[in-house]
Order: sequence, then C-alpha cells, then structure tokens
Amino acid sequence: MNVLDLFSGIGGFSLGLERAGMRTVAFCEIDSYCRKVLAKHWPNVPCYDDVRTLTADRLHADGIRVDAICGGFPCQPFSVAGKRRGTADERHLWPEFARLIGECRPAWVVAENVPGIRSLAADGVLSDLEALGYACWPIVVGAAHAGAPHKRARAWFVAWNRDGEHAQAHRAVSGWAQSEPRGSGVCADTDGARE
Repeated sequence: MNVLDLFSGIGGFSLGLERAGMRTVAFCEIDSYCRKVLAKHWPNVPCYDDVRTLTADRLHADGIRVDAICGGFPCQPFSVAGKRRGTADERHLWPEFARLIGECRPAWVVAENVPGIRSLAADGVLSDLEALGYACWPIVVGAAHAGAPHKRARAWFVAWNRDGEHAQAHRAVSGWAQSEPRGSGVCADTDGARE
C-alpha cells in the first residue's frame, strides 16, 4: 500500500506504517530541519514543502500513486496549552488535508490530533470525511495504551473509502469489519478522563 505522509515531522507515521508492510511514496513537511531528517532516512522519497500547494495533479505528474494518506495535522488550534481558537486559527489545516483526500481518493485515511479537537472540530472532520464518501472510526488512544509510562492521549480518525474501487475488499479486512464505523459524533475517550 502506497502512503502519502502529510505533516510528516521526522517520519514517525511512516516508520510505523512501513513496519506494518506499507510503503511511503511521498512526504509533505514545511519545516526545513524536518525535511533534512526525512531526506537522510528516506533519500529516495520525494518531500513536498507545503500542504497548501500540494495537489493530486502534482503527485500524478511526478508518478506518485496514493492508496493511503496519513498525518497529524497541526494541533495548536485545539490544544489546551494554547488559545483554542479552533477553526478560526490560521494553523487549522484540516481543510487542506480534506482537499487532498478529495483529490487523491485514497482507500484509507489516518489522521491524528490532540483530544482537544473533540470539542472544537471533530464533528467537522467526521462530516468532511462522510461527505467525501469515507466511513470513519474516531477513537482516543494514548501512549499509555501502548505501555508508555505517560498518558499522551491522541484523537485518531481512521477512515476507509466506502465508495472507492476497493470498498468490497475493505469490508472484509479482519478487525475493522467487526463493528460499524461512526459517521458523525465525537471521539470516544478510552480512559474516561476529561480533556
């Protein structure tokens, strides 16, 4: 499965996805230092510098086919450590993420953010995905759930293209087909804690 990694940072998503057998075919990261780290560890993978100017046409022209898009879009608009301006914050880049999903039509989408997004923009994310033809599983999972000694909870939106050419195959994927995805609403809080 070919992955487009948005808001790539130093490649944490791709590291995990590649260990699961997927292949990163392109990155998009605005920070120059992070792009240097990506170039060191993935020297043959192109890295675009701005999600606002990246398009499906550009990827296609560069010979890049995308089966999945992942990314942790900027959390500053939703974090309890900030002003929580939500969708009014200029750093709210989910609309660019959604635009690329609409243009590329990947089979899978994995998006991540802080739990604070639940009260400020999760419904919009879910509505956008649903309007694009995706079924979504929104959940909150923290580092503690993977055995780390700290909570570091994160909101995850895992979505598949229910209208795409591979929709029937995705319905049969073990583990995901066991429960119905949510089309709207807020993320579940797996540890019962408040934001």
